[in-house]
Amino acid sequence: MNVRELNKLSREFRTNSSRYLATKYGTEQQDLKRFLLFIENTPLIMDYINECIGEEIDFEEIIQQKGWNEKFNLPLESKEEVSYVYQLLKYIDKTGNFVGIIMGYGSGRKIQDHLDAFNHQVVIHLINHIREYIEDTIYGIEPLKPEFVESSDPKIFISYCWEDKLFADLIDEDFKKLGFTLTRDERDLRFKESIKSFMESIGKHDFVISIISDNYLKSVNCMYEISEVMRLREYKDKMLLIILNESDINLLPDSVLKPKNFSANIYEVVSHIEYIKFWEGEERNLAEKISMISEDVNKIQPLNELKRIQSIKSNISDFLADISDWNNTNLSELKASNYSAFIDEIQSIKNV
Repeated sequence: MNVRELNKLSREFRTNSSRYLATKYGTEQQDLKRFLLFIENTPLIMDYINECIGEEIDFEEIIQQKGWNEKFNLPLESKEEVSYVYQLLKYIDKTGNFVGIIMGYGSGRKIQDHLDAFNHQVVIHLINHIREYIEDTIYGIEPLKPEFVESSDPKIFISYCWEDKLFADLIDEDFKKLGFTLTRDERDLRFKESIKSFMESIGKHDFVISIISDNYLKSVNCMYEISEVMRLREYKDKMLLIILNESDINLLPDSVLKPKNFSANIYEVVSHIEYIKFWEGEERNLAEKISMISEDVNKIQPLNELKRIQSIKSNISDFLADISDWNNTNLSELKASNYSAFIDEIQSIKNV
């Protein structure tokens, strides 16, 4: 398909998905069938869904085991979520048991309330994944502007918390002098349309320099970035870690307001427990706040944020255990050696 055809498909999908999300009780089964028919008659979308489906899900057994008002436990990983929601819709289409499935999602007595809530808490995720896939496909075949044409130089992303910007600026300037341009969200936000999409692009870089600080380990955005890298099998080969310690404050000029409490202690189990407790608390606090929202439609974005926090909570222990075993160094030592350990790693791929 060319760009024009893809743009047309994108508009048609938005129209069909919006029509389905606006379905009314009494026509929901017919509208679902129409929505699924559109998907299955569109090879690009169906190929994407088939790529996501790893195994057949037995919803008959899942429904028997869950309570009447209990919600479905959606997977955290994107492809698994696509597979799960699509197969659930196929199950509903096959059995015609729409009402039995959606009860418990809404807070009112009307079936329409539960229907709307189910669509905006479950089906919306499948719709958003398909939309992103179509948009990424369009982006992938559009001619790139000159400034986005890839060079043969290693692509290096620097991941840092905004509170540690002064350290990132220092490293950025040092790498410029060494002949490398680092990718960072502050300067390169235009690279893609959203911060989320841009952060996903770090997986396409050859290396990721991560400035690990106390701020970093408590930041949703930073830990989301690192989880994108960790999804790759070769993520350990990509990561170049800088563990900030108290002595690194001396590298900053006296003219700037120097940060406090930035040092990260990743080498003690007690510190690991504190970070795990932090993310468990973040999940609990946000879940409590979401439960106070009366309108289900207003819960959509907070629930997406909750899923990100739950993913971080699930990965933080393994992440800390991994990086504490690596041969890490602090910024002072790296700068004193003119980043020789990092440069050796980066130059190795140019010599392949």
